[in-house]
Amino acid sequence: MISGEFYALAAAICWSVAAVFYKKGIGAGAIPAVLIRTFFAMLFLLILFLILRGGHFEFTLMGFIFLNLGGLFRLILGGAAYMKGIENISISRFIPILFTFPLITILLSAILLQEKIRFKVVIGTLLIIIGIWILCRGHYIKGEKNIKLGVSLALLAAFLYAFSIVATKTGLKDVDPFQSALISMPAPLALLYLYYSGNNGVKTIFKFKKEAYILLGLGGIVGMGFGSYFFFESLAKIGAAKATSLAAITPALSSLFAFVTLKEKLNATLLLGIVSTISGIWIIL
Repeated sequence: MISGEFYALAAAICWSVAAVFYKKGIGAGAIPAVLIRTFFAMLFLLILFLILRGGHFEFTLMGFIFLNLGGLFRLILGGAAYMKGIENISISRFIPILFTFPLITILLSAILLQEKIRFKVVIGTLLIIIGIWILCRGHYIKGEKNIKLGVSLALLAAFLYAFSIVATKTGLKDVDPFQSALISMPAPLALLYLYYSGNNGVKTIFKFKKEAYILLGLGGIVGMGFGSYFFFESLAKIGAAKATSLAAITPALSSLFAFVTLKEKLNATLLLGIVSTISGIWIIL
C-alpha cells in the first residue's frame, strides 16, 4: 500500500511542474488561465474516473457542499490570485510566499477552534515574515512586472488556500479522495465561466492561441488532476499537518524547475528569502 508521505511528496512534484506550465501559458490572462486549466483537469479526472470506477458516484450532500466550498477558495478565487501573481513576479519569488498557507491554517485553527499556538509556531512565523520581507525587497529579475502586487497576490492566495484546506478536510470525511478531487471542480468552474462570459462574451474563452490551451491544460492535468488527487490521498491518510509539512518542499522544487526550464536567475536575495521562508514552514510543521 502506498504511504500518505509518498502521496504528499508526489503532490509537491506535480505542483512544481505545473507552475512552470502556468508561467509559460499565462499570456491568456489570469481568469481565462484558471478556466482553461480547471476544465482540462476536470475532463482528465472525469475520463479516468469513468474508466476506473465506471461512473459510480457515492457522496453525501454535506461532503459535496464542503468540497465545492474548498474548490471555490482553492481553484477559483485562489487560482485567480495565483495566475495574476505569477504574471507579475517570478515563480522563485511567488511560490515560497504562497506556501505560507500552512501557517495561516494553524492560525485559523487557533481562532476558530481555540487551539493553542505552540512556541515553535512563533519562531517559524518570525522566519516566514523575515523571508517575505526579503522577497518583497529583492531586485527585479527578468520577466517581473510589479513585485509588491505579486507578493500581495501570493499572500491572498495563501489565505484562500488555507480556508480551502479546512473546508476540504471536512468534506473528505464523507467522500473518498478520488471522487473529492473531481467533485470539487464543476460548480466553481461553472460559476467562474458565467462571470467571465457575462463580462466578455460566451465565445471569448475559445479565442486564445493553441499554445495557451496546451500549456495551461497540461498544467491543470498535472497540478490539479494528479496533484490534487495525491494531496487529497495524503490528507486522508496522514492528516492535514503532516501532509502539508511534506508538501512544503514545493517552493524549493519550483525554484529549481524554474531555474532549469524558465532560466530564472536566483540571486542571493531571492535565495535568502526562499531559505528563510521554507525554514519557517518546516519549524512550524
